[in-house]
Amino acid sequence: MTTYQIQLPLSDQKIEEFHAGYIIFLSGILGTGRDHVHKRIVEYNLTNQSLPDNFQYFSQGAIYHMGPIVKKSDEGDYQIISGGPTTSARLNLLQEEVCRILNLSFVIGKGGMEGIPWGDLNAIYLSFPGGAGAIVSKFIQRILAVEWLDLGSPEAMWLVEVKEFGPLIVSIDAHGQNLYLRRD
Repeated sequence: MTTYQIQLPLSDQKIEEFHAGYIIFLSGILGTGRDHVHKRIVEYNLTNQSLPDNFQYFSQGAIYHMGPIVKKSDEGDYQIISGGPTTSARLNLLQEEVCRILNLSFVIGKGGMEGIPWGDLNAIYLSFPGGAGAIVSKFIQRILAVEWLDLGSPEAMWLVEVKEFGPLIVSIDAHGQNLYLRRD
């Protein structure tokens, strides 16, 4: 089994090195985004609005399809209690455009995606097991920012620093190999 420890943003390695079935652990800064974040990113792009500065961290980085359960302390600090993946197929129609706008290297979720030209995007799809949401909080070192909280905490974009987040399975690689479609 081939395993990689990756520091975000991806700089020293090429996305083509990661083949379906490989295991990846990510460290660094990643952002979250579900339906409403994806829609807003596309809307901003269509209307030539600048994305908030925190979106710079997505370039050669990762977006995690997660709708966290968040606790706010009396001091106003946030803590992610649970952060399991959401079903990525809901984002099939917007993901390609979001990948291009943000220059993403990794998309993380569950269940796979269809119709995305991963090789053309220089990106891959990573799966994190559903039902393991409480474990995610152990990988989060700190919450750096939250954007678009007006969408509600599960739909907002959370910018988090993670350490050895995984195991993440390369489920769809840049060569078109898709573990969700394999029959062997």
